[in-house]
Amino acid sequence: MDTVVLASIAGEIVLKSDRTRPRFERRLVKNIVDAFRREGVECSDVWIEAARLYVSGCRNYDALEKAVDTLSRVFGIHGATVAHLVRYKSLDDLAERVKEIAGEWVRGKKFAVRARRSGVEEFTSLDAARVIGAALYPLSAGVDLENPEVEVFVEIRGGKAYVYREMRRGPDGLPIGVEGRAIVLFSGGLDSPAAAWMAAKRGIEVDLVHYVLASPLSIADALRVGKKLARLWLYGYRPRLYVFDFRPVTAAIAGMVDNSYAQIVLRLAMYVVAEKFALAMGYDAVYTGESVGQVSSQTLKNLYALARAHPLKVPLIRPLAGLDKEEIVSLTRRIGVYEEAARTKEYCQLARGLVATRADPDKLAREYAKIEGIVELTATRYIEIPLV
Repeated sequence: MDTVVLASIAGEIVLKSDRTRPRFERRLVKNIVDAFRREGVECSDVWIEAARLYVSGCRNYDALEKAVDTLSRVFGIHGATVAHLVRYKSLDDLAERVKEIAGEWVRGKKFAVRARRSGVEEFTSLDAARVIGAALYPLSAGVDLENPEVEVFVEIRGGKAYVYREMRRGPDGLPIGVEGRAIVLFSGGLDSPAAAWMAAKRGIEVDLVHYVLASPLSIADALRVGKKLARLWLYGYRPRLYVFDFRPVTAAIAGMVDNSYAQIVLRLAMYVVAEKFALAMGYDAVYTGESVGQVSSQTLKNLYALARAHPLKVPLIRPLAGLDKEEIVSLTRRIGVYEEAARTKEYCQLARGLVATRADPDKLAREYAKIEGIVELTATRYIEIPLV
C-alpha cells in the first residue's frame, strides 16, 4: 500500500482568480522544493491538484514525516499529513481497505469517520462515511460524531482515496515571493522576528536591517535570531542581514539633541536610513516591530510626530501595532525563535530622565536636522551577511 504526503492549501490561495491562482501555486511548489532541499527531505515529486498538494517518491517513512514537518513551516500550507493511498473498485471495497488501515486506530475507542468525496462517484460523502463506519464499528467502542477519541479522515478523488488520522497545522498565508520584497528593522529582540514572520506570511520576501547602536556585539544577537528565523520559515529565496554602523548617529544624538527627544530622533534616523536603502535596492516597503504604546517612543502621538516630521517615500508597516507584549511573546514561541530572541541584550539607552511621549512634529524635525548630515553619511555604509 502506497504512502504519500497530503497537504491542504491555504484557503485564500484557492479563492484567487483563475489568472492569479496558478502563479501562486507555482510559487508555492517552488518554495517547497527549496525547503525540501535545505532541510534534506528525500522526496522527489511535488504537485498540486484540485486544492490539494501531494508529495511522493519519498525514500522511507522518516522522509515522509520530515516532509510533513517541513510543510508545516511553509507559508501557503493550511495543513499536512502522511496519508495512505488506496485504490478501490467499489464503496464496499474501499471500506474494507480503510478497515485494514484504520482498524488498529479505532480499536476499543469511540470514533468518527470524516469522509469527503470530490469528482464523479456513484456514492455521496455521507454514503462513504456510513459504509466505512459500519466496517470499523465492530472493532471500536462505538461511534461518537461530536467528541470522538479517534477521527478517521478519508478523502476520495477519482478512484483513489487518501486515509489519515489528523493533519498537522500549517501557517496558512501566501507563498513567499508573490507580494514583492521588504526590509525589516531587526534588533533580534522579541518584536522584530515576529514582525518579519508576519511580513513573510503575507507572501513577502523579507531581508533584515540591523543597526549597531553601541556595541558590535549586537550583530551576533541579530545574526543568531535571524539565522534561526530564516532556517525555519524563509524558503524560496536567500534572505540576508544588512548591518549599518549607527554609532556615529547615536553619539551625535547624545551630544546634540534635546534629551527628551533622543529616542524619537533615533527612531526617525532609523526610518530615514531604511527608506534610502529600500529605494536604492528596490524594496517595496519597510516593516518594523513597533506596538502602539509599548514604550515611550511608540505612543500614538509620537508615531504621528514621526510621520509628520519626515514623510517617507515607501510604506512603513507595523504588523504588531495592535498586539500587547504577551501576544508578541506567544507568537515568538509559536514560530520557534523565543529562546534565541530572549537572549538578545539591550545595547543602547540614549534617553535619561523624562522622555517626550507627545512629541511636537516641528520640534522633532528641528532636532533631527541637527544630526541629518551624519545620518546621510551613515546610510551609504553597510555590510551584507547571508542568513542561509
